Amino acid sequence: MATTLHLVVPGLLGPWPSDHFDPAFPWPAAPALEWLLSRAVVGVAPASIDAALFQLFDLPEPAGADLPVAAITRLADGAEMADDGWWLRVDPVHLRPDLRGAYLVDARALAIEPAEAQALVTAFNQTFATDGLQIDALRPDRWYLRLAADPGLRTHALESVIGRDIKPLLPYGPAKRRWHALLTEVQMLLHTHPINRARENRNQPLLNGVWFWGGGVCPTSARSPATTLYAGDPLTRGLARLANAAVAPVPERASDWLEAAGEESDGLVVLDATRYDAIDGDFATWAEHIAGLECDWFTFCRRWLKTTRLTTLHLHPGSGRIYTVTNTARWRFWQYPRPLRTHCQTALT
Repeated sequence: MATTLHLVVPGLLGPWPSDHFDPAFPWPAAPALEWLLSRAVVGVAPASIDAALFQLFDLPEPAGADLPVAAITRLADGAEMADDGWWLRVDPVHLRPDLRGAYLVDARALAIEPAEAQALVTAFNQTFATDGLQIDALRPDRWYLRLAADPGLRTHALESVIGRDIKPLLPYGPAKRRWHALLTEVQMLLHTHPINRARENRNQPLLNGVWFWGGGVCPTSARSPATTLYAGDPLTRGLARLANAAVAPVPERASDWLEAAGEESDGLVVLDATRYDAIDGDFATWAEHIAGLECDWFTFCRRWLKTTRLTTLHLHPGSGRIYTVTNTARWRFWQYPRPLRTHCQTALT
């Protein structure tokens, strides 16, 4: 019987611009979530959801290096386990120039067809073959580059660059000049490719750039944080494969999870609904997602904690904090629920 649940909910608590925290600003009603957050013991966690997932799978965050996201997600995309290469994500993006800079649009808005991805990757591989650079497009929106060793490159995760000017977020480190030059060469190659001329004729955004990020060597092993795992995102699924753990599709609601868990003692569920809402600055959609999570997950969790059906709930919003609620929280009558806005983060400006 499942008694412990890890809920990983990226974007659950923002961040949102400071003007959203005016008491007159309309926030979604989420009494169950407010109860859970207000009665939780709050601990320190990694500042990003990717780092939080690495920690959950008992993998340390490398000092002075990127999280090896590329080496992990390629496992979710069907790559072979045994590989000692240094892998880098080279994800196709649209760069939208204006007078203030070049702003990155990620693949969610690009509708990349597999044939388009393969044609562009083939052009890249032919152009840079003499440099020993060969991309593998395991998915239209996730491309991978294998290197023999760390080239002296540090990067910013793709999610942290979406909608922002790329100039201050370009790769850095000892080899940054070479990789900045490569980015420029790739942009020129892609911009003139027939695939992009065809996309332009169809009024589709051009696939006119790539984003380097998540470089590193694949860890040799990992440890699953729970007996049952439910996730759709590639990082969790790759970590599960590394830990030799089964991962199932995400249940629609908490009651489905409880039924699926059966006699297992604990579970981890990654709920991606709010992942991009704050990144996209879409408060209205976030509010809708919060309402859905409230109905499908948080209300059940509060009820189960009050009735001791659930012993412990760990909430991981990827905000630098972890919220742990136990079934003893039902006796903490002095801990009144505080409005959701008091738990959310303020965006840096």
